[in-house]
Amino acid sequence: MNMDKQEETESEVLVEETLVQFKDAMKSQEKQNLQIGRRTSYMITYGVFTIILLSIGVVFLTWTQKNDTDRMNEYMESMTNNISVMSNAILKMQASMNMIEGGIHRVSSHTQAISHSINQKENLVDTLLDISDSVKLMQSDAHVLGKSMGDVNYNLSTINKQMKNLNRKLGVIVQDTNRMPSPTRMFPF
Repeated sequence: MNMDKQEETESEVLVEETLVQFKDAMKSQEKQNLQIGRRTSYMITYGVFTIILLSIGVVFLTWTQKNDTDRMNEYMESMTNNISVMSNAILKMQASMNMIEGGIHRVSSHTQAISHSINQKENLVDTLLDISDSVKLMQSDAHVLGKSMGDVNYNLSTINKQMKNLNRKLGVIVQDTNRMPSPTRMFPF
């Protein structure tokens, strides 16, 4: 029986040593789990903080892009109005040019009538009356021509002013377009 007792004590010692090793392993595992938990907690905290910062950055970028886009829309609307004014001025100028062309044609026909009247020497009084009527019509046509030329000059100055305005607005749009991506340069990607 001694042997049995000895084996039993050896078994008990072996079990106790195994239990002590198991307890030590459990304590070591507990420490490792605690360290992993802390690291995971730090990673989650930093991850959430990073997401919050990125969200703030995205909101800021969206806000600045919206403001820039709104300002560019205003410029585009203004440019559309300028182009409409220019289009109307061109149409008026075209009508004035048609009047000038008609006036020049009428002056030419009056000049031919005067020339024809001068060539007819039969009735001098009628000839002088025809010349007088033709000169009056030429004066009237010249007045219309002068007014039409004034209209053309006015419309050309309107077009010139609108073009300068368009150029200025296009310059601002180009500057805004070049400036719009600048907030994204703070990100490393």
